[in-house]
Amino acid sequence: MSGNGSETLKQLAPGSNVVSSPGGGGAMDTLNNGGGYDLGIAIYITEDDDLEDDGSVFSAGGIAAGGLERDKRGKIMKTCGISGCHYKTGVATAMKNHKAAKHGINVVWISCDQDGCDYKAKQACTVKNHKQFVHNIGVRWHPCDQDGCDFKAKTASNLKRHKQQVHDIDVRWHYCDQDGCYYKTKQAIHLKQHKRHVHDIDVRWFPCDQDGCDYKAKLAGNLKAHKRNVHS
Repeated sequence: MSGNGSETLKQLAPGSNVVSSPGGGGAMDTLNNGGGYDLGIAIYITEDDDLEDDGSVFSAGGIAAGGLERDKRGKIMKTCGISGCHYKTGVATAMKNHKAAKHGINVVWISCDQDGCDYKAKQACTVKNHKQFVHNIGVRWHPCDQDGCDFKAKTASNLKRHKQQVHDIDVRWHYCDQDGCYYKTKQAIHLKQHKRHVHDIDVRWFPCDQDGCDYKAKLAGNLKAHKRNVHS
């Protein structure tokens, strides 16, 4: 570095917060090296000094201004700044998308371009998904490979579920563990429902609130029907 101070002082060591020292016009600050001790170097930082550290696109000037910080890896991170929100990122576009999606700040709505559709979203990828699932645009179909079956799905997971439910392929059976019961099902939720309704396991009872009536039901709809038929 020349003696006249006109050169820019680049970062001195990994993890150092010493970023730049242009000839003037910035905010003066003394930074540490991230290890807890002061380097004792007074430098000037301007808003135009960008750090490319780990792909960050935020200005180093934000550190002096209090808007940015470094994480444990030395990467510059920016916090959301909205009260109660702890989101932080090192990429400016990610912060912009976060504020638009979560807080409705500077939202640029993206509308579906299909005739008669008024759907709109805050992100292009969301509109793309909408057009795939609603308008069948840009869909990569997943056809069933079983003989005589013309089923096709828009996602691999839906195809897998179809083959499990219809063709018994790669099924993980769920068996009832109650003595003497041979019930089995392809879905855990169905087993739970079976055990609740057949074996009274984990039942949430709905008791009748009419005086002298000890009726109770496993479903709110059944209780409603009981009260209508018996007590009305």
